[in-house]
Amino acid sequence: MTGTNPADARERNDCLYRVLVSRIFEPLALYYVESDDSGTPADVRYLDVNPAYERIMGVRREDMIGKTFFEAWSAKESEWRDIIIRVATGGESAWYEGWSVDTNRYLHALAFSPEKGEVAVIFMDKTDWKHAIDALAENETRLIEYRSELRRLAAELSLSEEKTRREIAATLHDHFGYSLAAILHRLQGLDRPDVDGGVRAELSAIAAMLEETIGETRSFTFRISSPSLYLVGLEAAIDSLGEGIFAPVGIRWDFVAAGVAPPLALEVRVLLYQMTRELLFNVLKHAKASKATVRVRHSDDSVCVVVEDDGVGFVRPPEKHWGKWKGLGLFSIRERLHAFGGTIRILSSRGKGTTVILVAPRRADAPPETAAKGARKQ
Repeated sequence: MTGTNPADARERNDCLYRVLVSRIFEPLALYYVESDDSGTPADVRYLDVNPAYERIMGVRREDMIGKTFFEAWSAKESEWRDIIIRVATGGESAWYEGWSVDTNRYLHALAFSPEKGEVAVIFMDKTDWKHAIDALAENETRLIEYRSELRRLAAELSLSEEKTRREIAATLHDHFGYSLAAILHRLQGLDRPDVDGGVRAELSAIAAMLEETIGETRSFTFRISSPSLYLVGLEAAIDSLGEGIFAPVGIRWDFVAAGVAPPLALEVRVLLYQMTRELLFNVLKHAKASKATVRVRHSDDSVCVVVEDDGVGFVRPPEKHWGKWKGLGLFSIRERLHAFGGTIRILSSRGKGTTVILVAPRRADAPPETAAKGARKQ
């Protein structure tokens, strides 16, 4: 049997190598790492590149072969040279990705050593992918900023609404309330023995109607904006609110306050009162409950309001479907709470009532994590 000529075998291997390299779709470059007398890698020189490398990198093969790395590229590409030396030194393959400044392309590179002192690198051009990822991240950032701005505006709108309510309530109380009281006083002054009996009866009836109107006006004034919220505090305002909502319809009302109550920012006080009011009216309109309870708990950096009822309950939609709760006002509550760094948690199921937990930082300018810490303490 005739032996194989080493020169022929080498030529066939070289031919096979060139065919494989030329037909690889991804850019490929073969390097030789030159070492100094001590065996330390000193330079990287091009042995070969395939057509895909020429096309993607914008170079010609004949201009690359034999050149050192930094004769072909600027010092800004040193990370790519370093990976070649590392693979040649360690003998293990390596993965790297990053921007190529000279070509303005984002590349993934797989480097391996086919023979001692040689390193092959297969590049994958991920520039379009990187641009898409960066654009997505930028859009997500903008979306977060827009949502944050919308939440801030929603919170400001709530405060503006409460300010308007307070102004209307003050006008009703200070102007109309006093005027009605003065009219009643003058009517009562006309009820004298010398006045005709029929007239006195009519005056008495008018006075009774006026007293009822004064009572309704006072009640309406309190429903619009509770003076207790500003004069006494959140607890007194919520207790009075619940009593006024549930006592007339025969629903049992219970209020519990726990913990020391240090000063609470007016914005947070107003926000929690508004939200509690919405939740209590939800209980009245939808829960078919026989009892409603509110508990207020204070901690050093947050305040927690828990609204409970023993009504019909409901199936809690998944987190991504929060918007479907807009009919109950829960989506609006969550967005306004988030604007202040607060949280909302809902526990409910069919026939087992509902518990809604609101947690807000004590200060309107507290960082977002403050309320979350407070929620874990509750």
